[in-house]
Amino acid sequence: MNFLTKYFNIIFISLIALFIIVFVNYKIDKVYNIWNSIIFSYPTKILDFAWEKLPNFQTNYLIKERFDKEFLNTSYNLYQFLLYIKRLPLYMPFIEEQLEKNNIPNDFKYLPIAESALRNDVVSSAWASWIWQFMPDTAKEYWLIVNNEIDERYNFKKSTIAAMKYLNHIHDVLWNWTLVAAWYNMWQNWIKNALIKQNVDNYYDLYLNEETSRYIFRILAIKYVLKDYELKKDKINQLIWWQYQKPNITTIKVWKIDDLKKRALENWYDYQIIKNLNMWILKDYLPNWEWEIDLIK
Repeated sequence: MNFLTKYFNIIFISLIALFIIVFVNYKIDKVYNIWNSIIFSYPTKILDFAWEKLPNFQTNYLIKERFDKEFLNTSYNLYQFLLYIKRLPLYMPFIEEQLEKNNIPNDFKYLPIAESALRNDVVSSAWASWIWQFMPDTAKEYWLIVNNEIDERYNFKKSTIAAMKYLNHIHDVLWNWTLVAAWYNMWQNWIKNALIKQNVDNYYDLYLNEETSRYIFRILAIKYVLKDYELKKDKINQLIWWQYQKPNITTIKVWKIDDLKKRALENWYDYQIIKNLNMWILKDYLPNWEWEIDLIK
């Protein structure tokens, strides 16, 4: 009897050990396959931005080197990549809608990702702010209110509409979309003067400061990494659990509000949510004007 008991115990323990080994190997293999899917495929066709093809890599090694640098930086910075993948549903539908409405190439949807990684808390050393990284003076030129009480650079819809007007204005001057994107990164007229002084007619032949010389290539890297992501999103999304989803929003019109906290309490609104949905309200009150405030339904 003792012999049989020991025999069955050995078989039982062996089966459990076998199950654990098979299960662990399965899990490791599954995780490995998911992570392996984030090794993004290098684009094999001739690259283009806003319908303009890049110089051929075979005849211009400097162009290839500049793209390779940004592609590696983008595709291997997984922390940053996974975060802006999560943010895409919050912003991209409205951006794409406005690009189409204003006859701007769809590739410009990658520009705010290059500018801010779609983070709503980014402020540059030059005080450029939020998704589109508007400078205060440029924002005011395109009818955004920027003062100590209100900063509409933090109003996503208004700042996106202003960005469309700004991009079309630059295109009216330069008539080349790649140069428009480069101008967006630099201060006004710098690109135009550089084209004249260097006697060239396109971005890829310009000698520029490091940031602007990398800028288009950073946008391109984001474009082609995201294109590859679309082919692998089912696996990659297992790593990020879920993408952020825009809440069900209602917009109300209000006039002057002396005390935003008090108004929130009186109407059973969550003050924290009001401030987070309306980051353009810098104070705890609103001046005398007609304002549109977003609330969760």
